[in-house]
Amino acid sequence: MSETDGRTLGQRDAAHHLHPFTDNRELEASGGATVIERGEGCYLWDDQGHRYLDALAGLWCVNVGYGRKELADVAARQMQRLAYYNTFFNTTTGPTAELAETLAALMPGHLNTAIFANSGSEVCDSAIRLARFYWQKVGKPQKRIVIGREEGYHGSTLAALSAGGIGAMHAQGGTGLPDFAHIHAPYRFLHGHEMPEAAFAAQAALALERKIEELGAENVALFICEPIQGAGGLIFPPEGYLAEVQRICQKHDVLFALDEVISAFGRLGAWSAAELFGLSPDFMTLAKGLSSGYQPISALMISDPIAEVLRDAEGGLAHGFTYSGHPVAAAVALENLAILKRERLVERVRDDIGPYFCSTLARLAAHPLVGEVRGLGLLGAVELIQDKARHQFFDPPGVVAAVCRENLKARGIIVRAVRDTLLIAPPFVVTKEQVDDIVDTLEAALEDIRHELGIIAEDQKLAEAVHEADKPLAGRVALVTGASRGIGAEVARTFARAGATVLTVARDAAALEARRAEIESEGGRAVPVAADLSRSDGKAEAALMAEIERQGGRLDILVLNAALLGELEPLAALDSKVWDEVIGVNLTAPFRLLRLLHPFLAFSDAGRCIFVTSGAARGAHADWSAYAASKAGLEAMMRAYAAENRKFGLKINAVDPGAMQTGMRASAFPDEDPRSVTPVEAAGPVFLRLAVPECSYSGAIVPVVASAEAAP
Repeated sequence: MSETDGRTLGQRDAAHHLHPFTDNRELEASGGATVIERGEGCYLWDDQGHRYLDALAGLWCVNVGYGRKELADVAARQMQRLAYYNTFFNTTTGPTAELAETLAALMPGHLNTAIFANSGSEVCDSAIRLARFYWQKVGKPQKRIVIGREEGYHGSTLAALSAGGIGAMHAQGGTGLPDFAHIHAPYRFLHGHEMPEAAFAAQAALALERKIEELGAENVALFICEPIQGAGGLIFPPEGYLAEVQRICQKHDVLFALDEVISAFGRLGAWSAAELFGLSPDFMTLAKGLSSGYQPISALMISDPIAEVLRDAEGGLAHGFTYSGHPVAAAVALENLAILKRERLVERVRDDIGPYFCSTLARLAAHPLVGEVRGLGLLGAVELIQDKARHQFFDPPGVVAAVCRENLKARGIIVRAVRDTLLIAPPFVVTKEQVDDIVDTLEAALEDIRHELGIIAEDQKLAEAVHEADKPLAGRVALVTGASRGIGAEVARTFARAGATVLTVARDAAALEARRAEIESEGGRAVPVAADLSRSDGKAEAALMAEIERQGGRLDILVLNAALLGELEPLAALDSKVWDEVIGVNLTAPFRLLRLLHPFLAFSDAGRCIFVTSGAARGAHADWSAYAASKAGLEAMMRAYAAENRKFGLKINAVDPGAMQTGMRASAFPDEDPRSVTPVEAAGPVFLRLAVPECSYSGAIVPVVASAEAAP
């Protein structure tokens, strides 16, 4: 692991690198990005040694898999021979010319001319500009409007995002340029799940014709669409839709651009979607699989009639990029295409691994959280839904799929989430065993989510029950450790307001006395017990037992709120005394206390034990070393204790307070604005719901979410 001034590479990256399509503030708070170090076949390894099966092929592009020596060798040879020259001013290079000829042979017969760039964004932008220039050249300069689709993605340049229909992109930097319009996506699951496919296809295509008529065909230059909408959530066209929109374009003299940045070069089991669906677009955009991501390169294929007009541009074609047709990128692309041919990977996707992938993924359709499974070739989508019978989506959208994506990553599988759809697109070299691994792991993750959603639903019911009750803990005795300040103090106050007698435990006798005065001023009852639970001399345990006996030998609720951050050092650099202290306070002391008090909790008619854990236990802050390890141990202890007592009515859960306004948080993030994190008052209602007898679930980790109920 690379470090500078004690910072990991991920932390240094977060400080100086603005990541695309990322919540950069959240990334920084989480300790920085996952640093990917190497790849081989379908697998990636990060700098911590964790292995991931990349079920998204990078960004839909590493089709031939990672670690292809032949591609590296080609790049090295070309760099030594000619590292760079431009294709401006009547010059070219050998790989550039050969690649243009190769693409003309691979793509449909009327697409015989290429112009090169570096990304899908640039060639989509080029298609828009050249379409308008074409109409200008043939005497129809008023034809400038470009029609795209909602949820369409064509890139991040101003023209490409304007043609696209991703709302989050339009919201950042304006709604796009003038002379762009949009129609509904052919998203049958959302817009027409009850309609026959043919009827929905006709309706979706008719939207284009109506839009052309509304704008005036004499003003419309181009309709651009992805055959399968990738970043929009893998929206597959209903049968007949693409042929019909092409017919409508031809009828109204509107150019048709097919954005095949994702779909071309075998992803669908064909060299292009145009080939697969029998289409004849005027423009076709290519990227991603052109080089399998080994070099940045893209191409715009132009139909013969349009290319002939562009060749006659007076003074030459004033369009292109410094790296258009870069010789190294072109050489790598040629070798990548050669690999696809000699290993028959396109045929493999069509005849073997693609059908296996789709049929294996389809078995998830029966899962209660899965509304639809969509697949073609090595593109697969699993759409999650809250209620199948009522076709009810999750609200707010996007949360459930994002949680499932992170669950999969923790299990070593990388997928993508869009809204509440999980997107899967493994490399073409994926094996059937790896496909099984992807689907089996996804099924396990869905079961986790299903369990958590059941807890959330029950938690909402508990909130209503607690709200309606006057004193939901009346007659109960609770013991809260770490009760002198922060979360422990707030939980003690909350339990006392709910009618419980609260034994407050901490080392600071003066602070405990202050908490007692506060609680009693509100009409509650608190019994302070000054004790150091991390000591092994038995004095703290004796003091607690004596106080419990004074309460009639009763204990209904135990809150284990041990929290010592310690030094934020990597494990290898951590002093053993610091390790012993943190583990002793955070893990060993709760264990000893739990063992001591278990008989009282088991005797209670509604025994409850609540652990206080941390997101660090699940990897958010691995560099918190001893603290993270101790909190992970607490989670393991909680689950074991819950499993042991499942049959006996004792309920055991954990609360993850997340980013909360505590002294510990302030010491860990001294530059953080405290107003940006959850107030400590939000903890009380969560602990209360877990403490009431009505709470029936056990073994769950429940997050604290700030709400109006918990506002200070």
